[in-house]
Amino acid sequence: MRIGVAAITLGMALVPAFTPDVVYGQTSAPEAASRATAAPTPTTPGQKPAAPQPAATGLVHQEELTGSWGGVRTRWKDKGVVLDSSLTQFYQGVASGGSETGSEYNGTAQAKLEFDFGKLAGWHFWSAEVKAEMRFGGPLLTGTGSINPVNTAAIIPGGDGTVFSVTAANFTRLFPINLKEGKLVALSFGRYNLLDLLDEDFFAGNGTNRFMNIAQIGPLTVLRQVPLVANAINVAYIRGGEPFLTFSVMDPNDHSLDPGLSNLFADGVTFSPGVQLPVKYFGKSAKHTFGGAITTKEYTPFDAIRQIIIPGPPLNPIEPQGGSWSVNYVFRQYIVERGARDGWGLFSQISFADSATSPITTFFDVGLGGNGLFEGRRRDEFGVAYAYTDLSEDLKDNLDLLPLGNERLRAEHQLETFYNVYLTPWLQLTGNLQIIRPISPDADTAVVPAVRLKVVF
Repeated sequence: MRIGVAAITLGMALVPAFTPDVVYGQTSAPEAASRATAAPTPTTPGQKPAAPQPAATGLVHQEELTGSWGGVRTRWKDKGVVLDSSLTQFYQGVASGGSETGSEYNGTAQAKLEFDFGKLAGWHFWSAEVKAEMRFGGPLLTGTGSINPVNTAAIIPGGDGTVFSVTAANFTRLFPINLKEGKLVALSFGRYNLLDLLDEDFFAGNGTNRFMNIAQIGPLTVLRQVPLVANAINVAYIRGGEPFLTFSVMDPNDHSLDPGLSNLFADGVTFSPGVQLPVKYFGKSAKHTFGGAITTKEYTPFDAIRQIIIPGPPLNPIEPQGGSWSVNYVFRQYIVERGARDGWGLFSQISFADSATSPITTFFDVGLGGNGLFEGRRRDEFGVAYAYTDLSEDLKDNLDLLPLGNERLRAEHQLETFYNVYLTPWLQLTGNLQIIRPISPDADTAVVPAVRLKVVF
């Protein structure tokens, strides 16, 4: 059994959902699932490692560009150490509309180490991960006039230039109840990049695969209470190998560029519960997830959020308030289900937040996504989705409208579609198109094409 525990709990906070990370298979779902690496599998006492499976050889068939390093990578994994690394590059532009046309090139290099301490040191049910990220190149494309960042990967850990950060460093302990029935309690603590934890069948991700706009990854409504890079403690009750109840306690301050340990919880605390209900409709897998977050830190709608540009400043002073909250609901339904995590289907997210403290208060999206749209291209991923994002009335009512042509800010409508071609298992080429009617009333509907190239080392 493999459980990505941090994803279970924190994933439910940002987009209340988690399923173990998996690379979709071009040959078969079981083969793909065997390569899943969301977290090392903590070994149980007396458990024997799974026998290695034969794999296709040759550059175009191996899962990573650098292969098995002459067997070193395989030996490391057998001893409880897994290294994943990748380089993703983007070229994206505003072809028409928006506030100005133009284009930007940027990218992200990522490396993650995962440790199974049961294999390493005999500490059964213990695991850990450390992740480092470096974004580079030009700034996030901002000529759209939109509030949702059009390239999520370009804002972590910073939004411009070369920025390096250790975005994850955490430990997990599993407490078995009945492993045969998939029942256990999981406790995890440390530092997390929440985008990596949003593992879904049809959407989410960190912007280096699937959708690029943050609207199709997780609603901005929750960023007032839940920072993208957070220090947190998480607990989850798992049954049937799936998360059921989760609860997270986290520092409400964003720690993308600093460890955050010297002033941990200095400004308050965020609490985030969640519940996930797997069901079946029409003989196909589906899930309902309900989640929320509330923080004791005091805010106004105009207070900064590192990853987005908030209109302002206010015309009149606003008194900060505590108790900022958001609630979320997510639904997914397979339409074509060939096996575990193999197929495509429908997804929808709905989220609300309080107007007195959050700049974004209403979010809704609906879309189709998954893998294997075409026979013979089982690994290729695709998606098309529409998102609606509206701003706080408290924010709109307290803005100087003169720079906006005396017109109020409006709701944002965004349509995004992509197709991700697996040229080889380690080389992915994605075409992406976004059409955005932005919040800015003086900006026309923006047409934003992009291309993305990802290499897995």
